[in-house]
Amino acid sequence: MIDTEKARQDLLDPSLGFFVIRGLFSTKETDKYRESCERFMTDARRIRARIITDSMRDYVHPRSHDHVERTARIYQYLHNHQDDFIGGLLGRAIAIRDTIESAWLSNPIYRNEKATLHDYVIVTHYYGNRGMLSRHRDYNGPAPLPLIQFWVALSEPGKDYEGGNLVIYSKDGTRRRVEADLGLRRGDALIFDKTLLHEVELTQIPADGAARGRWTVLIGARAPRDTIFSASKKKILYGPPLYPLVAFGTTMLKRMRSNAAPS
Repeated sequence: MIDTEKARQDLLDPSLGFFVIRGLFSTKETDKYRESCERFMTDARRIRARIITDSMRDYVHPRSHDHVERTARIYQYLHNHQDDFIGGLLGRAIAIRDTIESAWLSNPIYRNEKATLHDYVIVTHYYGNRGMLSRHRDYNGPAPLPLIQFWVALSEPGKDYEGGNLVIYSKDGTRRRVEADLGLRRGDALIFDKTLLHEVELTQIPADGAARGRWTVLIGARAPRDTIFSASKKKILYGPPLYPLVAFGTTMLKRMRSNAAPS
C-alpha cells in the first residue's frame, strides 16, 4: 500500500509534482510484460497515427518528433485486457491513480476533464543511438489539479541501456533525471502530473548482446476520443496498405514545392 495523502502532497508541491513507487511490478512481472510486448512488436499491425476509441485494437506506432525514426510504440487499450495478465498490471496502476485523484473530484472542471478524456497505455521501445524524445508536456487543458499518469521502467538502466534518462522538470524549474537522480529501476514507477515538462535523453545500447534496450510503459495516458469518421480516416491513410503511397506522395509534393520556391 502507498501513502495516498503523501502522494497528493508531493504531486501538488511545485518543487516536485511527482511521487515514486518502488517495485510497483516485480522483476518477474516486469520481464513477462516486456517479453509479451517484444513479441507483439514483431508482427503487429502498424499505424502511424494515434487513434482513441472504445473499440480500437492494440497496434504499433513507429513514432518520432522529427524525420528520424527514434521509437516504436505499442498503443494498448484497457478494454482489450480486461481478463488477462497485462490487464492485471495495468489495473493495479489505474486503481492507485483513481484513488489519488478521487480527492479532487469535487472540482467540477477537474471532474469533467477526467470523465471526458479516454485512458490508454503507451509501451515504448527506444532505438539505440537515436532513441530520444524532445521536451514537451502531455496536457495543456483546463484541469486545475493534477491529472496523473504512471511511467514504469520495463528494462534495467545501466545494463540494458545507457543514457536515455527520463528528465522531468518540476514547476519551480528543478530538473531531475529519473533513472540517474531518483534511482528508478526495472519495475519502479514514477507517478507524475501530466502538465510537467519532460524529455528523454539520447539512448545508447551496450555492446553486450544480452542488453534488452530501453523499454518503458506509460499507464493512464489520456486523450479525447476520435469520432468514428476520424478513426476510420486515420486507419486508412496511416495504416497498411495505403500509408507507403501516402508517405511517398507527401514527400514528392514537399520536394516539388521546395524546388518551385523562389531563390
